[in-house]
Amino acid sequence: MAWPSEAGAIASQPRSRPPVRRRASPRSHAFDAPAIAYAKLQRRPQSRVVSVTSQLRRRLEARGLFRVFNEAAYYLYRSSSAPPAEDAAPFSVFTSLPRTPTTVFGNNTWWVALQYFNGVMFSGFLPIGPNGERFIRFVVTGGVQTKIPPNAPLDVRLEARAGGVIGVVAAYLQGDALRATEWAITYTTNGSTPGTPPAVSPTVTVAFATEHLAVLDYALPAQANGTTVKVRVQTRRDDSGTFVYSENSTVLTAVADTVGPAAPLVGEDWPGLLPEEF
Repeated sequence: MAWPSEAGAIASQPRSRPPVRRRASPRSHAFDAPAIAYAKLQRRPQSRVVSVTSQLRRRLEARGLFRVFNEAAYYLYRSSSAPPAEDAAPFSVFTSLPRTPTTVFGNNTWWVALQYFNGVMFSGFLPIGPNGERFIRFVVTGGVQTKIPPNAPLDVRLEARAGGVIGVVAAYLQGDALRATEWAITYTTNGSTPGTPPAVSPTVTVAFATEHLAVLDYALPAQANGTTVKVRVQTRRDDSGTFVYSENSTVLTAVADTVGPAAPLVGEDWPGLLPEEF
């Protein structure tokens, strides 16, 4: 298209070339509005797509340059009633490990947990127990740490067997001096939740048959069809006349079954033929 003329004159140009615009005199107030708008449109910067990774990298670098985030630190939690919660107030905050708290742990049963804060977010409780547990429980008596519990079972399962029998299958592994020596099984048949040793005595105790790795396969007494059986399985050891129990395990539930067959059907050969239909 032909450019509009400015202040009266543009020399005639051949059609094979675009017309040449002459710059308006500084004293001239006759501006070419369409041409200016076209030039601005041509100079508009292209939009860029910035990856989330580059944004994150810049923010992490900004933490050191401008201190826009908190300092990284470890948060220690303790409780004397139950394992601590991640959103509870920390017992102690420090920047490196190992760390010895200056506050004395009095005579009590204590649960201790730890999580890391990198200046942006919390890690959640870190695995600090011998089997990856996210807390450690210990007992302080007379100012001395005693009665560290044995490891909990690695796995516990219930099996509904023939004749209303519920089978309890579990595995345990530990080889140090804190190793348990017995299984402690507490169960109910009236639908209630089993008590937690040592608040109540376990219903059944079974001595370990092997060292290091122990496997439990125990059949509870047969129950009427449809009976709800709830089972808690722990380990324990005798510590100077007092049994020390592992952490409270999850209560498992199974329903007794006496209707099903006691054994699978046995297939036999039959020399005859099936009737044919025409």
